[in-house]
Amino acid sequence: MDAPEEPQPPVVYTMENKPIVTCAGDQNLFTSIYPTLSQQLPREPMEWRRSYGRAPKMIHLESNFVQFKEELLPKEGNKALLTFPFLHIYWTECCDTEVYKATVKDDLTKWQNVLKAHSSVDWLIVVVENDAKKKNKTNILPRTSIVDKIRNDFCNKQSDRCVVLSDPLKDSSRTQESWNAFLTKLRTLLLMSFTKNLGKFEDDMRTLREKRTEPGWSFCEYFMVQEELAFVFEMLQQFEDALVQYDELDALFSQYVVNFGAGDGANWLTFFCQPVKSWNGLVLRKPIDMEKRELIQKQEATLLDLRSYLFSRQCTLLLFLQRPWEVAQRALELLHSCVQELKLLEVSVPPGALDCWVFLSCLEVLQRIEGCCDRAQIDSNIAHMVGLWSYAMEKLKSLGYLCGLVSEKGPNSEDLNRTVDLLAGLGAERPETANTAQSPYKKLQEALSSVEAFEKHYLDLSHATIEMYTSIGRIRSAKLVGKDLAEFY
Repeated sequence: MDAPEEPQPPVVYTMENKPIVTCAGDQNLFTSIYPTLSQQLPREPMEWRRSYGRAPKMIHLESNFVQFKEELLPKEGNKALLTFPFLHIYWTECCDTEVYKATVKDDLTKWQNVLKAHSSVDWLIVVVENDAKKKNKTNILPRTSIVDKIRNDFCNKQSDRCVVLSDPLKDSSRTQESWNAFLTKLRTLLLMSFTKNLGKFEDDMRTLREKRTEPGWSFCEYFMVQEELAFVFEMLQQFEDALVQYDELDALFSQYVVNFGAGDGANWLTFFCQPVKSWNGLVLRKPIDMEKRELIQKQEATLLDLRSYLFSRQCTLLLFLQRPWEVAQRALELLHSCVQELKLLEVSVPPGALDCWVFLSCLEVLQRIEGCCDRAQIDSNIAHMVGLWSYAMEKLKSLGYLCGLVSEKGPNSEDLNRTVDLLAGLGAERPETANTAQSPYKKLQEALSSVEAFEKHYLDLSHATIEMYTSIGRIRSAKLVGKDLAEFY
């Protein structure tokens, strides 16, 4: 980016999000400095100390610098931290008394008044000193006098909120010292703003969570608030903290389902009791599944939608944390618990739909892990993955019997209709896997297409599972799969 960009419409979330810093004043000046600034800002880490006895962390700060506009300032009650400007900077290289009095002072006053009207107290004024310009001026004040004037006029007791950047584009030790001091100030103010605004956000979130027993409380609304916090942690590359947010949401939802099963149902849970009409499996190949997120936002998500979305976010973060085997372990737990949750909530599920969902999900998880690990890693972690292979095999077998692909006569018309309905519930194949020859979607479609195709896929899965169990010394499990295979023959 060579110039301050026009602010985009409010983002929901992209992996490229960075904390927003607005820039007012001399835009051309900022444009000339931006390349160096964006390069230098993340270089040095800063220690981030947070409340509640949490350990300090070293973080590298990056920012998305945008042109200052009043509409960027958050409205009252706005819970979006991602679009929240954490710092406002005013840039000037004014060194002329008359210019300062005639334009810059008024411009600064307007800028500060807008910030005050929105209770924005995180700001900084940067005076850029440029020797070349000073030589061509006659009616100039010494730089210190301009800075003193600005400090007197605008900074009151916060004189450190006006800083000087000397000849930022020169290559000299004085310039470097000036940059270092400025960058330290910028990082410090950004961190202060983060700490304060995140703290307030977390307090508001806790208050909202404490209201969960009140009528009208919505899990979906609360989900969006806590996810916003997860997004911010992810933006700061604090993946562990981001994961904690999703794990808390996971635990909260699970507890409500258990309570529902025990006869203590929350009103909002009825949204998740709607019949299952789509069973296209987990989506783990993109950082965020916007379609499912929108369903949650609109309170139109089914239980499978919510669980799929939640797990996809946990998966993304676990892979960032380089814990792929935990993805496999959690996936197996998720698939089993989803089956139980659907029963507890008495959700209507067409026969075979859940088998399709589990089969597709198992393969999606396995392919996602295989895509980010080398062969040696996979071979040494078979114990973590064999459960998914086995579960996929079990579900494919169930589908084979359900769709008449195991009988000697082959499927009858009723079986064929059931197969058509099951495949219809998968919807169209997702763009992310459309060009993948062995995608879970294609495998399931092919396996249900004929008796021969089913037999091939089922045998392949069974033999692979037996080999894995044998290689990790789980001989009894291998024999049980072998027994199933013998019955199939």
